[in-house]
Amino acid sequence: MMRVYPQVQLALLRSLEDRNRTDEKIYLMTGRSPLARVATLLTHLADTAGIKTPPAPDRITINGLRQSDITRTLQLGKSTVENVLHRLRVDHEAIDSRYRQLVVMDPRALEHISSTA
Repeated sequence: MMRVYPQVQLALLRSLEDRNRTDEKIYLMTGRSPLARVATLLTHLADTAGIKTPPAPDRITINGLRQSDITRTLQLGKSTVENVLHRLRVDHEAIDSRYRQLVVMDPRALEHISSTA
């Protein structure tokens, strides 16, 4: 199919490049602050796995997420992740965390933090 339709091959390559750039931004930017790294991961998860509820469309729920998942994924310490989540929850009011559930209260604020922190 790709040999018959070269635009399919080009679209596939662009998709793979986008995915590689996203993965690098999330998982390989160890020089960025922990706040920026966690915010970037949460923004990505909200976009790809988040569930919007009709009563509050700006709130995006990410189910099944634990602090230990974030710790392992970003290779950060447990206390570092706890402190970052606390800052995102209290200082920035961008998230609300519950048992194995995280609610992104302000996606725009989370995106801003991920790009500037």
